[in-house]
Parts: sequence; C-alpha cells; structure tokens
Amino acid sequence: METQYEKIYSGNFIVVQLLVSRLEDAGINPIIKDESQIGLSAVLVSDYQGLIDLYVNENEIDKANAIVQATLAEMATE
Repeated sequence: METQYEKIYSGNFIVVQLLVSRLEDAGINPIIKDESQIGLSAVLVSDYQGLIDLYVNENEIDKANAIVQATLAEMATE
C-alpha cells in the first residue's frame, strides 16, 4: 500500500519549524521539503529567504490543516 502525502503549507524556515513542532505534538509526522538545495547552517538561517514545503499523510490532512490554520491565526494576532 502506497502512502500519499499532501502539501499543507509553504513558508519560511521559522514558521515551518513551529508548525512541525505543533504537528508532532498532535502525533502527526510531517515531511519537510526544501527545494533550495542549500544546507541551513546557523549563519544562513537569518538570511534564508526560500520557501520550505510541509507535507503530511493524506489520512491526517484535516487534523493537520486545523493545526496550521490555528497556528497562523495565533501568529497574526501577536
């Protein structure tokens, strides 16, 4: 049986890291895909402007989308 993953978010490194943490806390194991082909070191993180894609198993898409939306809404009010 093949597992399908769907993209749920595309954004900067810091937001993706926050979302990964929240998703993992909910028992979801997301996959991060960085198209830039550069390694992120401590020096590069502050200058890194590329978008990173976040994927989850299609079976967890509804739960994951709810977490992403709640997190982004929370960030918008800060």
